[in-house]
Amino acid sequence: MLGEKLTALRKKQGYSQQELADMISVTRQTISNWECGQGAPALDKALELAQIYKISLDDLAGNNVEIVAREKVKRDNHVLRGLIGKTVRLECSDFDLLLEAGTDLGNSGKVKVLDVNDEWIRIEYTRTKENSLFQKESVINLIEMSAIQGFEIVEEQI
Repeated sequence: MLGEKLTALRKKQGYSQQELADMISVTRQTISNWECGQGAPALDKALELAQIYKISLDDLAGNNVEIVAREKVKRDNHVLRGLIGKTVRLECSDFDLLLEAGTDLGNSGKVKVLDVNDEWIRIEYTRTKENSLFQKESVINLIEMSAIQGFEIVEEQI
């Protein structure tokens, strides 16, 4: 899972493995190994990666955090910052992105906004656990800000 995150984050930023390796003073093969799940970055390198990608070390390393990224578009996100701590329904530019983020019809698209920065919106929601009919699990997603087209504030909690 960490390898998939590292690959998604690198590609989202548009870096080659070599460019990223040069930025954090490792070899291209080291980056490749991390992305293929054949090892993981040491804490100091993981911290450098988190800083490059503008996410927390917890979000980079956490098994309960999934990365949902699309192509980068710069815009003013000050309104979305006001949603931190609120339960909302998000409108995304891509229906498949909503499904990847788990905000399908079973959850009515309701998510709690945990954090917002220029690159990401960090959300939490509850979904039915895989291979279970009744067990629920809490999931945290990082969604690329360029994918967010709108929102609706919801009164009830998720």
